[in-house]
Amino acid sequence: MSEPLEAGACHHVDTAGGYRVPVTWYAGAPDTPTVVLLPALGVAARFYDKLAATLAGSGLNVAVMEQRGQGDSALRPGRRHNWGFAEVLDNDLPALLDWAEARRPGAPLYLMGHSLGGHFAAITAGRFAGRIDGVILVATGSPWWQAFVGAAGPLNDKSVRRLIRLIPPANLVFGYFPGERIGFGGNEARGIMSDWRALAKHNRYQARGLAEALDAAVAGYTGPVLAVRLADDALAPQASVKAVTDKFRQATLTQRVITADQLGDRADHFRWARQARVVADLVTPFVAGPR
Repeated sequence: MSEPLEAGACHHVDTAGGYRVPVTWYAGAPDTPTVVLLPALGVAARFYDKLAATLAGSGLNVAVMEQRGQGDSALRPGRRHNWGFAEVLDNDLPALLDWAEARRPGAPLYLMGHSLGGHFAAITAGRFAGRIDGVILVATGSPWWQAFVGAAGPLNDKSVRRLIRLIPPANLVFGYFPGERIGFGGNEARGIMSDWRALAKHNRYQARGLAEALDAAVAGYTGPVLAVRLADDALAPQASVKAVTDKFRQATLTQRVITADQLGDRADHFRWARQARVVADLVTPFVAGPR
């Protein structure tokens, strides 16, 4: 029987905008790197408990951010509560980086994101390149409809374009995006899905309220990037992942594919987290490598 995984310590990080970001901290060795883990669309931070504990067991420090509107977040999307990429990128993440750096002063800092969290990691690395020692993308594919042409899974170019058309009226009728009813993501803020929709239409990063050229920032990032694709991932197939990794024009890119044989399970968008050791074994040497 395996030993129980050690639970992380729960904290709240104050931000300039007044929102308190829930974060789970898994303490590793004081002199080892810190990995800031950013969840996928509609996924609560607790989904990554096993991965975070496994990484911490190898000595790394891990901070798992709760996305707005999910899990232990005090916010829930609705007509009176709305936010988009800009609030996460310009308010929540800078405060979390400050907090993580204060926990382990001088330690290398890596951003690790799953799906939507990978997009936030990529953009943040571009915007704050001097603070980020590396980026890890897991199952991070662009929802760009052209990346799904010919796809055989539940998402193809036609279904993505239907979703693009559905988002504005759904936001209008419900005051938020009812992902739990529709079967895509969770219940999300209107702004999050509007910014996601721009990515699905044009494969360009947009954060309404931020005037910066976000794709240009990502293109200028020169640090190392590890992109992990799941072989059976219908939500982030090869063309979709390439649409993201191609944004890194100057980074040192390492790409890995995880198969069902490695996992002992279907290698899809979510099941990889059940066998966290497979992903952790890719992340640990990447983080511990030459800097």
